[in-house]
Amino acid sequence: MPQNQLSLREKKYATLKLKILDTFSQKLKSKSLADISVKEIAKELDISEMTFFNYFKSKKEVLIYYIELWSLQMQLSIEDKTPLEAIYKIFEETSIMIEENPNLFMEIVASMALQGMNKKDIVITKAERVLRFGRDVSYEVGGFFDIITPLLIQVESSQKRLSVIYLALFNTCFAMPLAMGDPRFGNLKERYFEQLDLILEEYMK
Repeated sequence: MPQNQLSLREKKYATLKLKILDTFSQKLKSKSLADISVKEIAKELDISEMTFFNYFKSKKEVLIYYIELWSLQMQLSIEDKTPLEAIYKIFEETSIMIEENPNLFMEIVASMALQGMNKKDIVITKAERVLRFGRDVSYEVGGFFDIITPLLIQVESSQKRLSVIYLALFNTCFAMPLAMGDPRFGNLKERYFEQLDLILEEYMK
């Protein structure tokens, strides 16, 4: 769906919502979530704080919105891949995201660990999808489980083994960067791939 088929109102709403997200993400490169105020985000975008809350109920909801957009980005990046190629691609893209914005990743992990990620109120409109990705993308609320599980189902028929493989991949994705103990997360892609080789070789013989 080209942008010229979107109404002015749709584009205006989507543009500002994505600007809020991008400004928030940029702030996280140098600050913690607790140190970022809605007031400074609003000031930078020349909007009121009330306008911010018309788009997001809280700062945490911006994180959840980021995860949903990331899920769509991953969906696009693996469209032409086999299941195993797709798994490696997802981890490659994740390593790039983490290396570019370590604080963002750490805040996501902290929120997941402490409070969980309630996505029931998150909506990504067609206009937001078109503006961010250049075309519409089929969308359902998603995350790591929703991306990885369909790929595993294509190559593993045993429900028990599938659960074990998924847990190993989940732990690799989120625990590996923490285990590295390096705030810059250098060589994360290589570390990811080493672990993926071990997991997939062990369980997909």
